Formats: sequence, C-alpha cells, structure tokens
Amino acid sequence: MQTLIPKALRKGDTIGLISPSSHCTHPERIEQAVRYIEKNGYRVEPSAYLNRIDTDPAVADSHKLHDLHGMFGNPCIKAIICLRGGAGASRLLKKIDYGLIAANPKILVGYSDITALSLAVFARTGLISFSGPMLSTELYG
Repeated sequence: MQTLIPKALRKGDTIGLISPSSHCTHPERIEQAVRYIEKNGYRVEPSAYLNRIDTDPAVADSHKLHDLHGMFGNPCIKAIICLRGGAGASRLLKKIDYGLIAANPKILVGYSDITALSLAVFARTGLISFSGPMLSTELYG
C-alpha cells in the first residue's frame, strides 16, 4: 500500500468539522470553533449532524458515518477537524467506506478516541492523519 499524504491547507480553504466520537455537549463551543478557524483565514463547513444528540447508539453511528463520508466525499473540503474525542469511534470502523477516503485524501485532525479512527484509516488507506487539537475542548483550556 502506498502512503497518502494530504495536500497542505491554504488560506481560504474550507475545513470541515465533525464529531465521530462523543457529541459536543456545548453548542456555544461549536460557534467558538467556527469563529477561531475563520479568524485564521479559513472557511468552515460544519457537518450535517454535528450538533445533534442521539440517544440511540445505532442512530448516532449512522449520523456520524454520514458526516464522515460527507466530508471526505465533498471536493470543497480540504481538511477535517474532529471537535472532540470521548467514545464511539471504534463502533464506526467496520462501516467506514475506506475506498471513498483513499480516493479523496484530506487532512484529518484529532486525538484521544479519534486515534482509533486515524489508525484504521491509515491501515486501510495509507492516509497520514494528524494528532492535533480538538476545538471543542482545546479552546477552553
């Protein structure tokens, strides 16, 4: 398998926000994350279910997969930042469309529970991802 290195971001590029692990419990933190990214010269595209709180894990997982696949499938999105870690990413691993990700390599940023996602993506596609800040927690110290 070939190593896939995502293209570097440029000012004005669009960054997608997803939460494939735990949901963001503070909606105001999503707004602050958007402002932070925009202040640094990028556009932001929150995922469709970013602010949704699902109590049924199966429904939550289908929404998280929809968001993940939507971001990798959208040619306007140049990077994907996970808002937080927590729990749940490992439930997605067998259902991810790794072919979609390999065909659309992008910057993927996160840590904690996102590490399971990052390692699975690398193992199945060769895409290098980045351990980095998750904006729903890092901006709040």
